[in-house]
Amino acid sequence: MKIKYYGVRGSIPTPGPNTVKYGGNTPCVAIWNGDKLLILDGGTGLRVLGNELMDTPFGRGQGQGTFLFSHLHWDHIQGFPFFMPAYIPGNFFKLYGPSHVDLTLENAMKRQQQYLNFPVLMEDMPSTFTFKELTEGEILDLDGMEVTNRRLNHPGGVFAYRISSQGKSIVYATDTEHYPAPDQKLLELADHADVLIYDATYTPEQYKDHVTWGHSTYEEGIKIVKAAHVKALHLFHYDPSLSDELVDDVIKRARKDFPNTFAAQEGWEFKL
Repeated sequence: MKIKYYGVRGSIPTPGPNTVKYGGNTPCVAIWNGDKLLILDGGTGLRVLGNELMDTPFGRGQGQGTFLFSHLHWDHIQGFPFFMPAYIPGNFFKLYGPSHVDLTLENAMKRQQQYLNFPVLMEDMPSTFTFKELTEGEILDLDGMEVTNRRLNHPGGVFAYRISSQGKSIVYATDTEHYPAPDQKLLELADHADVLIYDATYTPEQYKDHVTWGHSTYEEGIKIVKAAHVKALHLFHYDPSLSDELVDDVIKRARKDFPNTFAAQEGWEFKL
């Protein structure tokens, strides 16, 4: 599997001189298993991924891809209307994720492109889409990748995913707030994984003022990787207030406790 980060910021895009290193786009992570594409979340980083895909079969209307949405808050879907391959006839996309409060996955995606918000309805995008809402613990076979999930702690709900192929596993756990003790569902999902991508929205000092907001810290991520025997921790979903300098400081602090900690940044690509 090849993984590349296209958006690592939470809540709202943060372009500017203080976020150049790690990036200001909202969540989007691409996973390739051979030539099969799996996209985790559709924040503004999805626009960049889409532009890259236009030089591949997706640009000729011959592409197939799968989306896994952790949840349907706006920062995780707001890039979809700007995803150029969706405007090419012949492309086919499968969309998986949870429902959102009182909306289905399909209705939530289509609502953000109503004329109140955007000039192009999702129904008028010429690619083909299918929608499937997931249940907790459901196991999927997506183009040779085994995917399962657990529901974690976030206002309105969120799914964490474990994606496995050829003996390697990556766990995507964004937008989750820790409990006083490590979340048993996440420990189970992350057991002996190669990589945990974890919500590190706040510094520990910031978190004290944001209890119940649905996010976590690098310290809590370290507790999970140690207890679940995960090989590497990737911090993700930085708060808009976290400048490059502050993220650098977080990484220095985290590596004192768990050396194999990394700060996800736009454009970073690696293989498992």
